[in-house]
Amino acid sequence: RGEVISIVETRGRNRPPQGLVYMPFFDAAQLVNNLTLDATDPLSKETDFKKCAVKLAKV
Repeated sequence: RGEVISIVETRGRNRPPQGLVYMPFFDAAQLVNNLTLDATDPLSKETDFKKCAVKLAKV
């Protein structure tokens, strides 16, 4: 659905568990919601912005 390029430096701190990626989606400069699933919950009709496939590349 698109891409977002972010350069992140953690210096070994704040490592998420293996298999988990976190990115805040409140940054108006990077519209991360445009990358998430285009799905809604059938009961609540709430948009499913909490999960999607990602590909990481070490630069």
